[in-house]
This record gives sequence, C-alpha cells and structure tokens, in this order.
Amino acid sequence: MIRPPRLVPILSVLILALLVPAGRPGAQPAAAPGSGPIPIAIGLAGVNDWSVQQPFLDVMKTARPWIGHKPGQWGGATHEDLRDAGYLDENGWPVAKPPELGSIGTVILTDLPQEARSLAGRYRLRFEGDGIVEVGLRGQNVRYGRNEVTFDFVPGPGPVDIRIQRTDRHNTGDHVRNITVVKLDHAAAFDAGAVFNPDWLARIEGFSALRFMDWMKTNDTGQTTWSERPEPGDYTYALYGVPVEVMVQLANRTGADAWFNMPHTADDDYIRRFATLVRDTLWREQRAYVELSNEVWNWQFPQAAWADRGARARWNTSDVWLQYYALRASEMARIWSEVYGADADARLVNVISSQTGWLGLERNVMEAPLWMAEPDAASHGQPHEYFDAYAVTGYFGYGLGHEDNAPMVRGWIAQSLALAEAEADRRGLAGAAREDFVALHRYDAASAQAAAEIRDGALSGDKRDTLNDLLARILPHHAEVADRYGLDLIMYEGGTHVVGLGPIVDDEELTAFFIHFNYTPEIGALYRELIEGWHRIGGKLFNAFVDVYSPTKWGSWGTLRYLGDDNPRWDALVSFLR
Repeated sequence: MIRPPRLVPILSVLILALLVPAGRPGAQPAAAPGSGPIPIAIGLAGVNDWSVQQPFLDVMKTARPWIGHKPGQWGGATHEDLRDAGYLDENGWPVAKPPELGSIGTVILTDLPQEARSLAGRYRLRFEGDGIVEVGLRGQNVRYGRNEVTFDFVPGPGPVDIRIQRTDRHNTGDHVRNITVVKLDHAAAFDAGAVFNPDWLARIEGFSALRFMDWMKTNDTGQTTWSERPEPGDYTYALYGVPVEVMVQLANRTGADAWFNMPHTADDDYIRRFATLVRDTLWREQRAYVELSNEVWNWQFPQAAWADRGARARWNTSDVWLQYYALRASEMARIWSEVYGADADARLVNVISSQTGWLGLERNVMEAPLWMAEPDAASHGQPHEYFDAYAVTGYFGYGLGHEDNAPMVRGWIAQSLALAEAEADRRGLAGAAREDFVALHRYDAASAQAAAEIRDGALSGDKRDTLNDLLARILPHHAEVADRYGLDLIMYEGGTHVVGLGPIVDDEELTAFFIHFNYTPEIGALYRELIEGWHRIGGKLFNAFVDVYSPTKWGSWGTLRYLGDDNPRWDALVSFLR
C-alpha cells in the first residue's frame, strides 16, 4: 500500500528536531548482541457480534446472546430468561417460543467499519429442524429456501438481524437448531470442515504465542465446574467464551504457543481437566502458558474482589488480596505441573503477574508472607517456586489522555491545524483540494509533538510515565525481580495506552486525535523503541494487545483496525517476527 507523503511544515520540523531522535520512524529492529530474535506474541480480541476480525467461518459463533422480542417491540426477554424458564436445549437453541414473545432473535456483523470490505458479500444461513428463520436490517436482498436463507451484507452502521419466527410447528421436538451463517466465498471450505477465516489467519500467523484472555471472557467469567465450561456445540461463543478445543485447534493450525487464563472461580477438577485436555491435544512442539485469571490486582474486574474476600476470610485482614491470588495461583500451577509431569519443563510455562507500575507490590505475589506464616508453610513453599515466568505490562502513553493534559493536547491540535492550513494556502490550494489537503495533514505536527511527549516528556517536562521512564526505571526493576526469583520476564500485554481517561473519554476532539495518532509512523517508531528496549533489559516474550479491533473512544486497542488494514504500528510489530 502506497501512503501519501505526510507534511510537517518547515517551522514545525525546526522545533521538533530538538525533540524527536533523527531517523526513528525508519529505524530497523536490532536485537541485543548475542541474545537472538525477539519472540512476539499477540492477544486475540474478544468474540462479540461486533467482532471486526471475524475469526470463524461460521459467523453465528460471534452472535449476540438471544433476545426475545415481544410483539411490536425490540426485546422483552434475555438469554438468561429463556434458559431459566426451560426454553433452551443443552447447546442454547430455543426448543420453543414462549407465548408472550413474537420471535427469538440475535444479531451479527454489528457496526462494522465500511473499510472492512473483505466482509462484504453474499452469505448463506442454514439451519436444521422445522421452523421459519428471517433475516433483516443490514441483511439485504434476502432469498428464502428450505432451511436456507441467503442475503447480501455490506459493512456499516447497525447489525444483521436474525429471528426465529416459528419453531417445531408440529410439536415433534424438531426445533430450529444448528444455525450457521457463512460467506458464500467460504462455503466450500466450511462444508469441508474448516473452522477459521483464512483472511484472519493470514494476519495472525507467525506470532510466537496467542493469548486467549479475551477469548475466554476471563474478566467476566464465573465458571466453577467443568460442566459450566463453553463447548464446541454452543450456539454462540460470545456468551461463555471460546471452548478450549477450539483454542487448541487454532494454536495447532498456526503453530503458536497457547496462553490460557484459568477462571478465578474454577475448582481443582476444572483446572485438572482443562490441563489434561491441553496436554493431550496441543501439539508437543508447542507450549502452554497458563495464568490464573487476569490482572487480579485490578479493581475494575471482579477477580480482585474475589481475592479480597478470600484473603479476609483466611487471614482476617485487608489489603492483602494479592497474597490470596498468589496462593490460589500456586495451587493452579501445581495442578498443571502434575498433569504434565516429566513434560512440564519442555511444554508448560506457569505464569504469575503483578501490577507493573506499583514497584514492590510483587513481594506479595512472590512470597505471600501471610500464607508462609501458616503452620503448614514448609509443606508448600513460597509462591514463586511454582512458576516459570513473571509477567508484566509494557504500556506507554497512559498519561496523555489525563484531564490535566487536555489543554496541552488541544494546543497541539490547534497549532497543527493552523500549520496545515498555512501550508495549503502557500501551495495555492482552494476548494475541495484545500479541504482534502488539510484533512490529510491536520494532525501531522500534533502527532510529532505527542510522540516527543510520550518518549521523554519533552514538552511538559514531566518525565513520569514516559517511555524512557518505563525502559530505564520500571521494567529494569521487574527484570531484577525476575532474576532474583529465577523466573523469565515476559509481557502479558503491551503497546499504546493513548486514550481519553475519565471525562476526556467523551471529548470528541481529543478522541479523534488519539485514534488518528495511534496508527501513525510516530506510534510505529515508539513500538520499535519499546520492543528493542524490552529486549535490552532481558525481557523474553513481548505481547501486543490486541490483534484486530475497531478503535472507539474507549481505546485504539487493535493493532489492525480491520482485516485489510495496514498501518505503521502493525508494520513495526510484525517487523520483529521471526
């Protein structure tokens, strides 16, 4: 893809030459001497009806949980209502329609960006059983046949609406079930047994590991027993998560190591069965990374409250929730190691983590003093003894979206726009040509200023939370921690954290700039500096968050914005692939 040249007017260049290291946007990755290549992992974006990555050939696997519609209105009953009333079978398909409902429906392909052109085309919906299934909204040019519906789809605002209007009309138990929705271009592959979208596979192949945290709905799960796990036959994977069988199949298909996050509520039997299945089905050449939950330090997620309750019940004290996390994570790691037995060293990586910016907090995780003060401490040892790797984050740019920095960023945006307009006038542009030029270059100078500020606080003078601070102070601390406890230092998430915080989330001007900036050559240069710096301090696996996701005011987390995307941030990341 050939990109139009970017303009930073001469005045801006003279200013920014003092702030931005020369040549960084075009710098090539350089491994530390004698230390080999840098393994790059990536987290997979969650599975939802708005999933722009569309990982499965069967789009129904991304469908929203059932919505029961009362006559003349949208909604009226949820999946949980239908389940609790006995209207769903073991895989979630409606066995009957409650009398108060006019239909039972779901939506797919919701609010996908128009740029996601690879998803446009004609689709085939098929189902088993007796009934009537209708398609509407963004499903256009609909044609109905026996147990089959075909329709056109073009990405844009709104979803494709699917409704079961009638099911099991003769009361024989032959209810509508096993609905599949497949793009006709992929129908032959799907009918032959293929599972994954080849357009998506082409983007994620080559990564050393895939982290399944969002696929497993780790931050929302309440799974306790093995019977509560998601299964391959579930009508959608957007409700309880993607089954372990499917995750292993993807890892085997791509040759990547698999990073699993065990539910914090899972009992020992769940953990043991999960570990056994992975041991027996993940190819022997690939490793399983295993972590208890995700960010148990983070009070945004229910797992922090769970750990706090456990700590209070066990030790009758507060502010020691991470010690309880360490206890349960150690029990989890012991189970996985027992299951893998003699293969554990070669095929298993037990992972423990802490809050990256809170230096010293990791002692609670590594040593769990209250657990070690219990009478049977000699029988279990310290938590760090159960693990192979210590995982931290590698985010930069967090502070840029803080309310206190909003005036500074607005000033950059205004100055940058003025420079673009002045250059357009200097070139004698008018009308549509001038508008197009300004639209293309309005953020050029602001992007350079933002990168300089993120790198070392060059404009504000505040060196805290800069990339340099991360690489010179924070990550070296964690490298020392990992070395002290005999663990590999790895990353569970990292990359840009440039997004509005607090009230700035709803600031449209700043959000537009943040989204633009997150895909510029400047952000690509920062990624290269981050990965190279991570390598220099001894970091092993680098883990980017995430693969494909449409940017919103809540964050530009997708390294790709849609499957056909190419941008400097992605280019920087994949330039390190082996």
